[in-house]
Amino acid sequence: MKFDHVAIEVNDFDIRVDALVNDVGMTLVRHGIRYSTGQRIAMLGDETGVKIELIESDAGQPTLAHVAFRADEAAAVDKAQAGLVEAGWSTVNPVHDLAAARARTTLVTDRGGLHVQVIAYQPDSPDLGGSETAEEE
Repeated sequence: MKFDHVAIEVNDFDIRVDALVNDVGMTLVRHGIRYSTGQRIAMLGDETGVKIELIESDAGQPTLAHVAFRADEAAAVDKAQAGLVEAGWSTVNPVHDLAAARARTTLVTDRGGLHVQVIAYQPDSPDLGGSETAEEE
């Protein structure tokens, strides 16, 4: 697996997305809806491939939601999730498909509470550099 993105929960979602796009120069890759809570998300990227996922939240200050690692194929997500659980990690969200991202994913946590997402994208995923979509995930 290799690093994919960092997700940050923010309470001023629209302002943060606007600032990163208009002031910093990131590109809005897509909008979506968080699988577990229904909160809005925005995936932002730059020309180097770096991505930041903003997640709408009631938290007072920006908070790290998770660190994501990319698997090469969908079956590898299932295998990684099983291996991490066997190693003592806990499942936060089971393996499932994300329609907006055109991906398969799971979310796990270590004993200290660090949330890690494992994700595998389909070749036509907007998260791999395509245009913005606005679907539920």
